[in-house]
Amino acid sequence: MTTVTNKRKVLSGKGKFKVMREMENCKKKAVVCRKFGLVSSTIQTIWKHGTKIISVLEQNGLRIKRIRKPERSAASVILAIDK
Repeated sequence: MTTVTNKRKVLSGKGKFKVMREMENCKKKAVVCRKFGLVSSTIQTIWKHGTKIISVLEQNGLRIKRIRKPERSAASVILAIDK
């Protein structure tokens, strides 16, 4: 028996925005999954964090991939190395 492994996909901000628009247009989750080639848990996570995603995209544009900010700034990393 052969197992098929799928590569992980990283959606850009534009892709996440498109997924949210499809969900808002009353599309079923299964239809959106097939259209974008994603699993249902990914679609559900995008939908759950929708307001946060939209606010970040409005501030930073559609090119952003990650919402998280670094735990430490670059300056604190440099200062930690000097010690």
